[in-house]
Amino acid sequence: MSPSLAKAGSSGSDVDAPNAMSDDKRRKRMISNRESARRSRMKRQKQMEGLVSEKSILERKIHEDNEKYVAVCQNHFALESQNKILRDEKMKLAEKLKNLQHILASYEVPESDKDIEVSDKFLNPWQVSSPVKLITTSGMFKF
Repeated sequence: MSPSLAKAGSSGSDVDAPNAMSDDKRRKRMISNRESARRSRMKRQKQMEGLVSEKSILERKIHEDNEKYVAVCQNHFALESQNKILRDEKMKLAEKLKNLQHILASYEVPESDKDIEVSDKFLNPWQVSSPVKLITTSGMFKF
């Protein structure tokens, strides 16, 4: 056998020692890299779960806020309707008050006429002020 073949076929502990050391380092590095990648994946997964959870919380809050907004809008619409009704009623009452004041103003007695006495028979026309004479049927009808 040639010396080069003998070295290739032999155990070659002196030649394999540096290779074994680098294989060990390489294996340790691969294990470390795998562990780091696993930690990175777990960290990313936790972040993703947190974001999904935050998303569902925010979506629920948006839904609740939308429901509140709809309720507030409906309440606002009802109040606006009531307000319009009250404004219309106020205008009608103001017009009625204006008319009543106009009527009152037309009935006001001028200062010069306040001295005039009005007799009771004008104030109470249903009361008779003179004595009543009874009409008798003393001989008008014969039975």
